[in-house]
Amino acid sequence: MRNHDRTRLQGLFTLLAALTLLLSASPAQSQTLNLMPPAIADNAGMLTANFGVTVEERPVLKGELEDGAKLVMKCRVKLFKVRDYWLDSIVAKTNFESVLQFEPLSKDFILTLPNRATPLRGKDLPMLLKEGWGTIETALCPWSELTRGEKYSLQLNITLHETDAPEGLTRLLYFWSWDTGPDSTFQLEFTY
Repeated sequence: MRNHDRTRLQGLFTLLAALTLLLSASPAQSQTLNLMPPAIADNAGMLTANFGVTVEERPVLKGELEDGAKLVMKCRVKLFKVRDYWLDSIVAKTNFESVLQFEPLSKDFILTLPNRATPLRGKDLPMLLKEGWGTIETALCPWSELTRGEKYSLQLNITLHETDAPEGLTRLLYFWSWDTGPDSTFQLEFTY
């Protein structure tokens, strides 16, 4: 076999391998996250954002969990001071992270929540999600850090994806999705 034929054959095998990888990379079943509009509250002198998250396709989610998927819901909450002629400045930010999984032996769904020593457990997934994600409260900063008469913007971004999704590799393999649904975002502007 000549060198030219060998190079052509290697190129064909490389192309075939790339196409096989591309066609076998199917995205996870899509889940729709609904973000309930946030409310700003005063909790012992702290500015807190109160909101809730619901998942629409619960039967699909239940199937994914029973098949062994371990999902993490991440919520980034940021409070910005709005500026007219310059970039907005971050006043406070916090993250909320919760892991959802299924335990096959007990047939329980398990939901871990921050600031809670023991995870929530139950066989009824909708009730478990309502209890864990129905009302979320995140403390941002003392009210004293805000200036009266100034404009502020509260931004929430929520994602739901598999816990074993490699951070750096997801950027390289752009056609492979570890997300189980689209991000959900909300922005609330107010004057203090």
